[in-house]
Amino acid sequence: MNHNPRLDLNLLGIFEAIYTRGGVTAAGRHLNLSQSALSHALGRLRRAFDDPLFVRSGNTLVPTALARSIIDPIRESLRGIEMAVTTATSFDPGTSTRAFRIGLRQSSEMHHFHRVVQKVAASAPGVTLASEDFRRGYLARALARGELDLALDLASEATMELEAIPLGTDAMVVAARRSHPRISGNIDLNAYLAEDHVIVSPRRNAVGLEDQALAGMGSTRQIAVRCQHSWSAWTIVAETDMLLTIPASHAASLSRVVKNQILPLPFRIEMRPLQLLWHAAARSDPGNAWLRGVMIEALS
Repeated sequence: MNHNPRLDLNLLGIFEAIYTRGGVTAAGRHLNLSQSALSHALGRLRRAFDDPLFVRSGNTLVPTALARSIIDPIRESLRGIEMAVTTATSFDPGTSTRAFRIGLRQSSEMHHFHRVVQKVAASAPGVTLASEDFRRGYLARALARGELDLALDLASEATMELEAIPLGTDAMVVAARRSHPRISGNIDLNAYLAEDHVIVSPRRNAVGLEDQALAGMGSTRQIAVRCQHSWSAWTIVAETDMLLTIPASHAASLSRVVKNQILPLPFRIEMRPLQLLWHAAARSDPGNAWLRGVMIEALS
């Protein structure tokens, strides 16, 4: 046998057709190829395997011992290729066992992920989901490499090279404890600046959108506490006189468990939309497209 790692896979399909149908003419009709094309392909197969593969017996071609020994692994390989192609071009959520990885910041996981899980569990019981944190500067690379299938994040320079669908723009609000001694029902800029603040960020030198807006007005606020998680910040607000500036949807979710005052922010912030993000390489992936649709329905 001439071991040729570059053997054309099409030849294996032709070999299987000749083997199954017992002749070049019948195989040609099945594959919609001319008899001369099949004869040429059979010649290439014989040279590649250094064996006749088929010998004539009356009106049929009879497989040789070598042909009989390789037909099962060839059929198995062809079925595997067909299954891989079918899987890549179709997706049945009702039967799929695919595992998806979604890039979510801590706040998005807390306030949005449960709605996605609910939708997926209802229509795709075999599908599994994993929420994974990410660094914004690495997000595009993680999606390109398939380390993440989709992600949720605010529009920024880091997301410009990705495909995206905006899911809406949230407003920022101020949270204060219900028995705050100086704030009740409303807050103005002077009162906002007079209080200590708690912020949510994993970064040591975090600068929020609200700080950028205040800097544009020539003002600053006093940040007394930095938390990694919004739930911690929310409970600190409930037990101190500190204020928390937070997206309105997050405040609404947190207030279901612990009640705080939720007040309009006393100055304007140019908010960025929350986006559903994916890499162009996943655009035609039917499973990815299905999950995009589920997430849009769940979060819009």
